[in-house]
Order: sequence, then structure tokens, then C-alpha cells
Amino acid sequence: MTKRLEGKTALVTGAASGIGLAIAERFAAEGARVAVTDLRREPAQAAAKGLAGEGHIALEMDVSDSAAVRDGFAAADDAFGRIDILVNNAGVDRLPGDGFDKAMEGELQLLHMSDESFRGMMGINVEGVFYCTREAVQRMQRDSVAGSIVNLSSIAGLVGQGMPHYSASKAAVLGFTRSCARQLGHLGIRMNAVCPGVIDTPMTRSVPEAMLKGVVGATPLRRMGTAEDIANAVLYLASDESGFVTGQWLSPNGGLVTL
Repeated sequence: MTKRLEGKTALVTGAASGIGLAIAERFAAEGARVAVTDLRREPAQAAAKGLAGEGHIALEMDVSDSAAVRDGFAAADDAFGRIDILVNNAGVDRLPGDGFDKAMEGELQLLHMSDESFRGMMGINVEGVFYCTREAVQRMQRDSVAGSIVNLSSIAGLVGQGMPHYSASKAAVLGFTRSCARQLGHLGIRMNAVCPGVIDTPMTRSVPEAMLKGVVGATPLRRMGTAEDIANAVLYLASDESGFVTGQWLSPNGGLVTL
């Protein structure tokens, strides 16, 4: 049976753990060679080493730094010769000075949010998507690759749940996805987004247990999602099975949000 990504190359950001790692593992199992990128080199190397198949690489890359992104893509280019798939997964849901603790105490988070926290959230979650997409598209266009780019947004970007700066950043990713899909379609390059609900990852495990129980109770499927749930959705959008899909979003959220 032919693997769905046989012969393809993929770069996945923030792929040393959580959702990013699950995506990298799913891609490798389906035959892709994967560039595992992360802010820290050692976890990226460990993740790449554990993938099925051969030819994977690990890259230290800060997506909020355009020069670092440029260097990372150049390294992936040297190793693979082409980039077929980009998954913009790297992101954060909170930063120092964002008022999260105050919000847990019932205060208005917005009034405790620092300029630096808001800018930092945009720098990672939005500018990072822009920098990586620009580098990927340059190479896809150069090599006449009918590529696929998948951006990780969130239900927060759909309905405004969660912290203001996080919701704003994830809504921006959706707008970027739609606009780029229109511009890139004639090149054969597709761009879509995945908007996860509440997913059981190291990031969400720092959320107060009572809050998570409340979310699960409000979710029709009565469970949190798994990283594998998201990886399956990303695989569909990255593969040729979604060849006529661009500018769209999928939201694996257990029915918590229905639009």
C-alpha cells in the first residue's frame, strides 16, 4: 500500500514535543522526510532520531527571528533539495506579563497585559508564520512544487475564547491563510489551517484542573483532544487527498465550537 507522503519532504516548526511531534511522527510514518525544527537543538535532535524511516534532520530555529528562519530553511534546502510541505505549528499560548494569573483570580486580564507580552505573542504566533511561509513559497515557486502549507490556528481564533492577545494572534493566522491561499493558488500551492480545540499537551497541562474539567464537561464528546487527533487533520491537508482544498480551516474540537 502506497504511503500518503511517499517521496515528499516536510518542515514542521515546533516539532520537538506535543502537537508538532505528533505531526512529524505521522508524516514520517507516511513516508515523508521531515525537518524537525524547534527553539532548542537537543530536543529537536531527539525527536528527529525517533522518527520512522530515514533522512530526517533536526534544526534549531526561532520562528520569531527572520534571519534564523532564513538560515533554517537554507539548511533544509541543502539537505532535501526541495520543500513540499510546511507546517507552521510553533506557537505559545501565554507569556510573562500577560495577566493570566490575574484572570484566574477574576480580574480583567486585559488591564494587566504588558506591551511586551502582546508584541511577543504576535512575534511568535503571527510573524513566525509569515517568515516561514515566505521562505517556503520562495522555494516551492523556484522548484515548481505543488506544495501544501498548513497553519495551526485555534478555536480561540474562531470565537475569541481565551486570552485576548492569543485569540488575536490566532485570528490573524486565519486571515493570513485565506489571503495567501488566493494569491498562491495559480502556482499550485495550497494553504489551509487547523483550529484545534482543547488538546492534551504539555502546554495545556499547566492550566488549572478545574478549568479543564469545565471545558471537557462542555464538550459534546466529553474528552480533551489528543495530539494525534490534530496530526490526522494536518496529514489530510498536507496530502494529495485534499488536492482541491485551499483557503479553508478544519477544527477538531470535539463539538465544543460548531460553525
